[in-house]
Amino acid sequence: MDASLDTNVIIHLYKAGFKDVLFNRFEELIVYEYIRTQELKKHAGQDVLEQFDKDVETGRIEIITDQYLRDIGMYVIFKSHVDELRILFDGGDLGEVYAISIAKTLGCVSLVTDDIKERGPHYTLMRIPDSDVMPFAFYELLFLDYMENKIAEAELLSCFNKICDVSDLGMNCKSKLKTFMRRFWQNPYSDSEMEWMEDFCEDNKIKPEKRLRQLYNFLNK
Repeated sequence: MDASLDTNVIIHLYKAGFKDVLFNRFEELIVYEYIRTQELKKHAGQDVLEQFDKDVETGRIEIITDQYLRDIGMYVIFKSHVDELRILFDGGDLGEVYAISIAKTLGCVSLVTDDIKERGPHYTLMRIPDSDVMPFAFYELLFLDYMENKIAEAELLSCFNKICDVSDLGMNCKSKLKTFMRRFWQNPYSDSEMEWMEDFCEDNKIKPEKRLRQLYNFLNK
């Protein structure tokens, strides 16, 4: 599975030292050049920039430029997506618009973003029927890791709390777990999201109800 990255999730995960949450989940990660040259330069600290640039240099992340899009004949399609999304997000920042537009242009399955505000990319993409890009926040990636037995309950909570503390996010893990469960099982926004989760659980031989109940009980202590 591949993903386009938005500015905020890069900053949050790199600052907290948990960037491997991205590399362990996705086979390919792409970032539009504006996010690196403008958004990260403006909002990320020097340590984050140095780590990010090193991952670009070693090929773990690919920077997508306008010239590359022109070379492969996709620039006009990309600009069309940008124009449509700028209207949809009603004045949302360009970083999130570009992150989604690149995903749609290059056929990325996922967008990773922690911009979960109303009318933001995570909120909006979930509500588009049969959207071709699925959004994930960092905590949803942690829940997926937990479901696959890659991390235990205490490790998940520690990771969640550290990311929130470092970036002053003010989130509650149990509340986000409830939201995650509503999204994919109890009240899904689209059939495609529910089907994606069904396939994920089947492919990984996961019994989600048992596994998530175990996590919920741990968080409820």
